[in-house]
Order: sequence, then structure tokens, then C-alpha cells
Amino acid sequence: MSILKDYRAYLEHTNSAVKPFFKILFYCNIFFRISHILYKIKLVPLSRFFWLLNRILFSVDIDPRATLKGGFVMLHGVGIVIGRYVIAENRFKIYQGATLGGNNNKEANYNNQIIRQPVLKDGVVIGINAAVLGPIILEAGVTIGANAVVTKSMPENAIVVSTNFILNKKTVE
Repeated sequence: MSILKDYRAYLEHTNSAVKPFFKILFYCNIFFRISHILYKIKLVPLSRFFWLLNRILFSVDIDPRATLKGGFVMLHGVGIVIGRYVIAENRFKIYQGATLGGNNNKEANYNNQIIRQPVLKDGVVIGINAAVLGPIILEAGVTIGANAVVTKSMPENAIVVSTNFILNKKTVE
């Protein structure tokens, strides 16, 4: 279950099994999970209600149609935006002001499916005020630094410190 993976991800940042319940953004995860489930069972107005609660209470905009598999952690969540076509295949961390989404009507093919917004693999970290835009793939272990704007797919364990400037030995085309 996704909420259990979220709980375990928050546990990595604490030293107590009950401490995630005192992390306010853990409840943001719970509201997103409820909203996503309600959307999947076609209770869209109720789904939008929980989306709106996240917007009002936490200043976080996570579309209920986003596919976030579980294990994501928001650190200082104000201003986070996650679009409806974003796919997170496993755990990731995201800091305040970050945006995942936007595509300017672009599409790409990934595992025999059309993607319109970013796909995140395991262990991705999205820094403060970073923007990850378009149909791109962030491989496992990618770290996006503060204020970076990423519009191209990144190889495994890449560190992006500004607009598509990469700190590793691999070359991105």
C-alpha cells in the first residue's frame, strides 16, 4: 500500500516510529492518497475536495490524477506543484517551491506508453524551487539542485545544479 511506503519514507527522516504522525506534511501525503483513490473510483467531486484541502491547508498542489507509487517525502512543502501526468515509480524527495509537470504539448514514448510529463525513478531528489518540465525521464538517484530547470532526461545518479548542467562523468545528449 502506498501510504505505508510513504510512512516508511518519512521514518527515514526521524528516529521514532510515531514521529511521522507529528510531521504535518505526512498528512498532505494522506490527503493526496485519499484524493487519488477517490479519483480512481470515479468520485471526482470528493476527490477534488481533498485536493482543495491540500491547496488550502498545506499550499501544495498535487493533482489527484498523478501516479505516485509510494514513498515520497515532502520537506517544507509550501508551493510544491505536481502535474496530472507525472509518474513516480518509487520513492523520491521534493523540497518547497518545486514544480513537476508542464509539457508544451510534447509527448514521448516510455515503456510502450505515451508520457506527457516527467517520469521519476527510485531515489530522485528535487531541490528548492526546481522545475522539471516536459516528457522526460529522471533515472535512479538523480539529484536536481535548487532553482534548476530540467527539460531533458537525466542519466542515473546525475546531479543537476543549474539549467541542465550535470556533475558526473556521463554525457547527456
